[in-house]
Amino acid sequence: MDTGKEIQFFDQFAHEHGEYDVLAESAYRRILDVMATTVQPAAGERCVDLGCGTGAFTRRLGRFQLDLVGVDISPQSIARATELGGAVYLTGDINTCPLPAASCDLAVMSGVLHHIPTEAERLQSLREAFRLLKPGGRFFSYDPNGHSPSMFLYRDPRSPLHSKEGKTDNEVLLTRREVEGYLTSVGFSASRAWGISGIAYRYVAGRLASKLLPLYNGLYEPLIRWSPLEKTLGTFLVATATKPAIGPAATPAKS
Repeated sequence: MDTGKEIQFFDQFAHEHGEYDVLAESAYRRILDVMATTVQPAAGERCVDLGCGTGAFTRRLGRFQLDLVGVDISPQSIARATELGGAVYLTGDINTCPLPAASCDLAVMSGVLHHIPTEAERLQSLREAFRLLKPGGRFFSYDPNGHSPSMFLYRDPRSPLHSKEGKTDNEVLLTRREVEGYLTSVGFSASRAWGISGIAYRYVAGRLASKLLPLYNGLYEPLIRWSPLEKTLGTFLVATATKPAIGPAATPAKS
């Protein structure tokens, strides 16, 4: 992965916009509701948000009264997150995280895996999440869904509407099978991924995308949200998993 491009992109975004916070509040509520019913965060548990950016999702995790720490590679993003508060924020590479092993009850990756372009690096980031969790700890992530029609049109290079604006060259679209496979291969159990919709945006880059945003938010997302195809075609791919409490699987598998 070209780490320098990631740092440059998010440093510049934080400098120009103050923080990286592109989702509507209704989208955050949708994601947090799913998180509440799946990994069931409990007050006082320690949670690490790996790749936290300016802390947009980290701060909203405050709903669960967790002991929060955010880690991100972008110094400008961490500086802004620290100003806004809501957690302890650390500058660091999530592939070599500056936190001790088995120190967290929950590990979160909020829109991070799709920024990691190679399978080897994705696996390494998930090994770090696994390492940080206590036995029985839970993992939660969300990313754009590779099977989502809207994400294909906007983000896939094969699409006639593909836009490079507002993204880095490292970004890829991931599928349910890929993410479940990664989680299982590094030692997680009960690995599961599925699509969700109801993901409205407050900001998108690109003139055409901006013009279409009201139609997307008001019609497309509700349509997919309440259709029987949401788990397949949902805009975001949510994933959950558990670090086994006992047994040999509690040690990450080697690739």
